[in-house]
Amino acid sequence: MKKEQVVRIFRLTDAVLKQKADEYIDLLDRDFTEFADRGYNAAKKFELTTARDIVESFPNDEQLEAIKINLTEQKDAARKALEKTMRSIFNMAENVFGQYSAKHKEFGNADISQQSDAEIVRVAKIMSLTAEKYLFELSAEGLTPEKINILMMQRNTLDVAIDTQAKGISDRDLATESRVEVLNTLYQLLIKYAGIGQDIFYETNEAKYNDYIIYDTPSGLPEVPPVEGE
Repeated sequence: MKKEQVVRIFRLTDAVLKQKADEYIDLLDRDFTEFADRGYNAAKKFELTTARDIVESFPNDEQLEAIKINLTEQKDAARKALEKTMRSIFNMAENVFGQYSAKHKEFGNADISQQSDAEIVRVAKIMSLTAEKYLFELSAEGLTPEKINILMMQRNTLDVAIDTQAKGISDRDLATESRVEVLNTLYQLLIKYAGIGQDIFYETNEAKYNDYIIYDTPSGLPEVPPVEGE
């Protein structure tokens, strides 16, 4: 069964939510006597501050995206290096055997720029074996065992980079989901104490009542319910 996507249940930026948490921790200290009558104590303060601290410790979306971009750039650089080596060997084979010869085709599909990352790794493996087979014939074009080793190392580097990029994207998605979960937890605590604070100071202290309004709307709640992805 597919897991439902975790979405934000609030219409505040992450930074504003964190700021609100800081404000509420101070407000609850100020109004500790009144809130103690409603069950607020040191343990519940610890719960609130811990939720705030967890949110603060999580990398933000920009940091997570930067990690993903960096891994993609590393993968792209590895592919570019491999493609350059492969093109040289294709050219050697073409010069010796002819572009449309059966032996040239043994080196794999030469249209490497149009191939997927996984496909180019597969073709590079074929090329390395074929290059070893025809090393003597291609030596006059500059093919050496060292160049074949470079081809294999570059292939392995790209293969690892592909897996690392895929894991990085997966880790980013999981981290993003976890971040939303902890943000939602913090928001639920703030909503709870906002409601208690408004109840305590309703018609008794307007200034303190207003301190516990999260959204600047008549009801203190968002005028439009949160929607998926926001």
